[in-house]
Amino acid sequence: MVKKLLVLLLLPLSFSSFGSNEPILITESAIQISFDETKEILFSFAEGDEILIDLEMVKGKHLKEFQISGPSSNTLFSEYKLKSLTGKKVKAREKGVYSFKFYRPSLTNRAFKITISRIPANEQTMHFNTDWRWETQRDTVYIPYTIDSITGYNTIQYTENVKELIEIKREEDLLVDKNQRVHSYFNENESSTFLLINLPQPLITDLREERIISWAYWIGVGQESQEAYKKNTEFFTGLAEEVTSIYGTPLAGLAMGAISELIIPKTGEDVSYWFIPDEANLGLFRSGQAFSIFDKGKGIAAYGKNTTHTSGTFFLGLHNDNQVQGIDVDIKIVA
Repeated sequence: MVKKLLVLLLLPLSFSSFGSNEPILITESAIQISFDETKEILFSFAEGDEILIDLEMVKGKHLKEFQISGPSSNTLFSEYKLKSLTGKKVKAREKGVYSFKFYRPSLTNRAFKITISRIPANEQTMHFNTDWRWETQRDTVYIPYTIDSITGYNTIQYTENVKELIEIKREEDLLVDKNQRVHSYFNENESSTFLLINLPQPLITDLREERIISWAYWIGVGQESQEAYKKNTEFFTGLAEEVTSIYGTPLAGLAMGAISELIIPKTGEDVSYWFIPDEANLGLFRSGQAFSIFDKGKGIAAYGKNTTHTSGTFFLGLHNDNQVQGIDVDIKIVA
């Protein structure tokens, strides 16, 4: 058995002569402690010493707890929510190593200055050495042994449910099908606007699990855009029956990779668009500042798909750079 003991270092030291009631400085330190951390410093004292403590917070309001313990682990002084100490005196009733513990649970760091001094009880302890060291001693009396025995056993029967994949089904969810007015630059209304887009929350139960694989969008201006999308629908309907039976619309086919291109108009007014990831960046967009996006474009009509941004909420920002002509923007989003 190994025991770890605190041992005093009794070393000859040379000090200048002090009066019996004059404090002798032991330490003057700056200490920092982090979240939920306890720090401890140790010094040895002679019997009859008066321990003198000054403490001042440098960072943070207070320490959660400060405690001084003697060689017999008895608490000599403790204080909660300690902000400062000035000239605090504690009597050392026996010779030994004394512990000074500091604890704080808050999320911010704490820093403080501490000064510890001693006032000797008499001339004989004037030059007492306050250092200490760890010393390991082995207990030769203790004899380790182990007993192995069976105390009993039991058999527990249980039923295990094994899941088997029955069906994979792809479903089309029309999130947005809207015609949005975007005013001209010189109109009394703003020439930029936005839409809130909520992706559906997938259903997850013991027997069913859903996830969004991808989503696709169509953004076009005016009658030209609507005519182009109508042609896309006719072309998609003319594809093989097994394709159109799985994917009901051109955007669904685009989202799942059944088709890669759509017909877009050649002439007409255009619109600038940005997919904005969160409300903070939407505020920057509306105030004309730089903002973050995950997709953008400009044209009479545009389309695309996304396989990474598949949960939560985002925004679609629109802008009309025509100075006098307002535009109607056709927006379709399919998950």
